Amino acid sequence: MKVIRKIIVITQKIIHRILQWPSKTIHAIYSIGPIRKKITQNRIHSIRAHSQDLTPLTTEETPLAHALKERGFCKVNSDFFEAFRSEKFRIAAGEIYDFMEKTYLETGRTINIIKLLDAEPRLLGQFETVFRAGLDIKLLRIIEHYLQLPVGYGGVDIFFTVADGVERGARTWHKDSEDHPMIKVAVYLNDVGENDGPLEILHLQRTSPDFDKLRGFRHQKLIDLQNEDKIKFEITSFTGPLGSVILCDTSKYFHRGKPATGRNRRALFFNYYANKPLTPYFCPNPPFPTDRMKELVSDLTTAQRDAALWRENLSPVDKIVTKTKPYLSL
Repeated sequence: MKVIRKIIVITQKIIHRILQWPSKTIHAIYSIGPIRKKITQNRIHSIRAHSQDLTPLTTEETPLAHALKERGFCKVNSDFFEAFRSEKFRIAAGEIYDFMEKTYLETGRTINIIKLLDAEPRLLGQFETVFRAGLDIKLLRIIEHYLQLPVGYGGVDIFFTVADGVERGARTWHKDSEDHPMIKVAVYLNDVGENDGPLEILHLQRTSPDFDKLRGFRHQKLIDLQNEDKIKFEITSFTGPLGSVILCDTSKYFHRGKPATGRNRRALFFNYYANKPLTPYFCPNPPFPTDRMKELVSDLTTAQRDAALWRENLSPVDKIVTKTKPYLSL
């Protein structure tokens, strides 16, 4: 049985790498000096052009936006955002996580959103409710002021983190590469203490060339480099009660979900980029077609619809590559 499971995992990795080939090829082309320079200049021009059109902040939003701009992260309670404090959102998220936990208890395995919706199609409505919550207008305004550009909404990752202490995937130190800058918004759906898988970010005070080459690594690597006097660092650990909301630039900071050893963690991670991102082909796609997306946001404001439908304004090449990239919930 273990051999079969190992073969399945290896096969999945091979298929995943094949599916990533178009994105990586385009990225290699866009990384060529003159092309990269042109893309960077276009981004700078877009920021300047949008500076006069930034959506005004309300009095209560301003302190949060300033804190995010100064530090690249901030924390608030979910009651601050209408979408996150709604009963409909809480019920929908709770039903999704109840099914995920039930599946884990019965099978010993976690389940991602694609498999979840295949196994339990009735949860599509609940997922769409959670997805729409990420378009909260307050949230978009605050993030717009950080990015200095109109916001592109990347969707939501649903993490059911088992308290097994295992360090893998998003539980290793890494930076996100969908855009720079970009924002992830974590919403805790249960109390998260130090041993319950809190989001952590790394503050590097001194680094070595060895560290600068790293892309993703286990925590022991940090300790080893520190013991060798090659780096110096501090860690911010975002513990908090149910309803805690953390906004963080995950392209700026190495970050991870600390491997949980206490209780299982329920946390949503909403993704936001500029509209358009520097590397749209690295941005995951929602698990429903464009027509359904348009229908889903048809009753929202123009700013919310534009944030949700940013993929429709990509160049033909970017659109093809981005739309063929599978949705992942690691």
